Amino acid sequence: MNRLSLLIFLLLLSGLAQARISVGDAAPLRLGKDVKSAEEVLLPDSAGKITVVHFWATWCDYCLKTLPAMEYMQEQRGLRKLQVVSVAVKDEPKAVRKITAELNELSMQSTVDRTGKVAESFGDDYMPNVWIIGRDGKVTAQMQLKSDEDLIKAVKLVEAAIRAK
Repeated sequence: MNRLSLLIFLLLLSGLAQARISVGDAAPLRLGKDVKSAEEVLLPDSAGKITVVHFWATWCDYCLKTLPAMEYMQEQRGLRKLQVVSVAVKDEPKAVRKITAELNELSMQSTVDRTGKVAESFGDDYMPNVWIIGRDGKVTAQMQLKSDEDLIKAVKLVEAAIRAK
């Protein structure tokens, strides 16, 4: 085996060659474990709806600002058209429950990705970020949320996905 082939093989084994999914790709099926029931949440559970996968972490200050916005979006659009799944990455369920309890009764689904494998399957480790998944299970948009302007743009992308046939 030549050196280049060996290097590529080792990178694949080490996980350093993580592929990032793109717009138009099928979204990963696993979305973490429900923070209350500890049951696995799967993308097909939201079949026929637009799904927003929101990655965040308890240590991320701006993430904490985006949580109420995700919950508000879920409340406004309802569960018939939209499912927001807010995934806490590399966090403990107890810490996530404490933070989400401040939002009272959640309409959005809150999950925990303790190992970071769910976030890795999407291929973007920036926090917070959102992935908009169409009714067909394919990614329609993705963006990192670095500012309030990004958050507004993400909401507009969700609205456009809901209106699309």
